[in-house]
Amino acid sequence: MVSHTYKVYSENIKKIIDNPNTLAVFLVGSSKDVDFSFYDLEINDIDVFVFVKEGEKQERVLFEQKGIEFDINYFSKDGVKKLLSDREYFFVKEMKDAKVLFDMENISDTIKDISRDIYLKGPSKLSLEEKSFLKQDIGTKISKLKNKEKFDVFEYHFLTNLYLKDIIIGYFNINDKWVPKDKKLLKVLKKENNELFNLVSKVSENYDYQKLLDVYNYIFKEIEIKKIIKLIF
Repeated sequence: MVSHTYKVYSENIKKIIDNPNTLAVFLVGSSKDVDFSFYDLEINDIDVFVFVKEGEKQERVLFEQKGIEFDINYFSKDGVKKLLSDREYFFVKEMKDAKVLFDMENISDTIKDISRDIYLKGPSKLSLEEKSFLKQDIGTKISKLKNKEKFDVFEYHFLTNLYLKDIIIGYFNINDKWVPKDKKLLKVLKKENNELFNLVSKVSENYDYQKLLDVYNYIFKEIEIKKIIKLIF
């Protein structure tokens, strides 16, 4: 007996493949590791990348059918070229090990190899000057929170969370690491640096300015030292 999930999945994938504008279809995200033939399979979202002959550089379509959510990204040939040229993280991360469902022009191996190579090399690296500027820019922002009485509670909490996010992203940038999606920032940070993750976690306990400053100093403490060394030598 065909499962409900498999029926919904196969019907929608067939529609995409049968479209004469479709060049290639890939399962990405957690979807790529799923065996949709299992009868008792429980999955509520399916992520798909589709390469097309003509269309926008990128178009995202979200819809729900019979309890299953589909997240489909369509990319034109020019769109794929630009995403690879720009070293776009979300694209290369998913394409490096995407599951191929359809490939009219036998391009999947090449795209996956290029994506894997870009991903392993990491993002474009910031210069020491750029890192110093980033440190100064974020430092200026968080200094505004030193006088807590100037803000109402909601605004102060909102800005603290906003600047904390900037600081965390700064950690990935100055260490030449890919910046994760917003919803995975903390998860990846915990895996990368548990000590820093614990400092970050303390900020939201009482939104204390000094704890926010502790996170900032922990991340950017080496930048000024390196800059001074560079000037000396």
